[in-house]
Amino acid sequence: MAPTKPKVLIVGAGIFGLSTGYYLAEDGYDVTLFDQHPYDSEQGYTYVPTSTAASVDPNKVFRASYGDELHYQRLAYEARDVWKRWNAERGPGRELFVESGMLRIQSSSTLDDVERKTQANMAKEGLKDSQYVLSSEADVRRATDNGWGSKLRQFAIPGTEKEHYEAVLDTSAGYVHSSEACAYLAEKLRPLGAKFLFGPEKGTFSSFKFKGSGDSRKIVGIITKDEKEHPGDLVVVAGGSATPMIVPEASEVVEATAGSVLTIALPPREQAPELWDKYSAAQHPVIVGHIRDPGGGEVGPRNIYAFPRTDDGFVKVGYRVTKYTNYATLPGCSRPISIPLRPGVDDTSLPLNSVQAIKEFVSNFMPELALLPIAYTRLCFYTDTVDNSFLVDYVPGYGDSLVLCTGGSGHGAKFTPILGKYVKDVIEKKPKIELTYTWRWRAELPLGNGLEEGPSGPRRLDKQVKSTLADLTRAGL
Repeated sequence: MAPTKPKVLIVGAGIFGLSTGYYLAEDGYDVTLFDQHPYDSEQGYTYVPTSTAASVDPNKVFRASYGDELHYQRLAYEARDVWKRWNAERGPGRELFVESGMLRIQSSSTLDDVERKTQANMAKEGLKDSQYVLSSEADVRRATDNGWGSKLRQFAIPGTEKEHYEAVLDTSAGYVHSSEACAYLAEKLRPLGAKFLFGPEKGTFSSFKFKGSGDSRKIVGIITKDEKEHPGDLVVVAGGSATPMIVPEASEVVEATAGSVLTIALPPREQAPELWDKYSAAQHPVIVGHIRDPGGGEVGPRNIYAFPRTDDGFVKVGYRVTKYTNYATLPGCSRPISIPLRPGVDDTSLPLNSVQAIKEFVSNFMPELALLPIAYTRLCFYTDTVDNSFLVDYVPGYGDSLVLCTGGSGHGAKFTPILGKYVKDVIEKKPKIELTYTWRWRAELPLGNGLEEGPSGPRRLDKQVKSTLADLTRAGL
């Protein structure tokens, strides 16, 4: 008789939790997912103001460009195959993965080091044909011949007469509909017997239930805000930016940080058909690039990004040059930790610095949109690790009863269809491969990626000058 698989409780039903739950449930595990958001209501997996979930977003970047991190490039291509299979399952017009391509605008007239490494790894894997370098006449001809010519765009470097930014068009890239993908994966989970508890009472984690003490202490379930106990053999915390609030030890290696999102409204289609055409996914790639600071230096290469328009005429632009923190002192924590904004707290007021940088980006790379109105803004909280690799491992001191599955670091959504396959390997303690080794508990690493700043750092939201309504009247300078 085969041994009974553990009963698994997953705290968090976003990308990390859903993908993990799917692969466990598919293999016969008894899985229950909890989330404070009412994803089983009419709202479903859609963004509403004051939501803290990064997963709930209409679009997220899909890319396989990872410099010399070949393990992530390969994982992205593995996920890409599943995205395309899901597209086929859903049928035309309902695709979750849109192959719009991505134009990576360099910070000068030459390729930077990360891009050179990306191109070397693409060639190594036999994927060079998907890459088009602007300065290569052969690539420009090839892009034109293959129908990609309109997306391999050239932009002049301000302050120069003849120089243009180097750029790479990556036709393997594009974007995914994150909110829809979450809903689709949740529906895939239900026939597998997975259970869901959602909402501010029955779905909200309150505390762990323990058995034993000291070195023999073990988690045997969780208690939700409605005071109900839920027994389980293993708890997986996939709480996104709220993870350190649930597992305070996680604050040693992960930090909640906010990116800034600004959305531009196109005029009605009948008033501006040329804009609707140009900024459609058929004509417009995802663009990632940079801006320059007032002193002429470069700021945040490829940490500002823009998407093709949505079906209802909105163009989203995101800013992750500065990843803002929100420190608070919580019960049980020996020091302040960065946490997402509390439910109900305004998350639409962006730092002025973000707004100015996005406006400069739009003016440089999408000038037709510069005079258009800004429809809405959002602070989107991510979970950054010390090195931007995910954190998927058992937490020391809990007797193999607690696993963290977090640390998306702003690049997790693309892996939605495949992430859980490798999380399951970690849970089952299979021998680590390069990928899962990078996801290990990494308290031994020196603090980096901003975590070393701590609560006295300059990125705190309460230290920022906030934008006003006057700053948000139009999308460009």
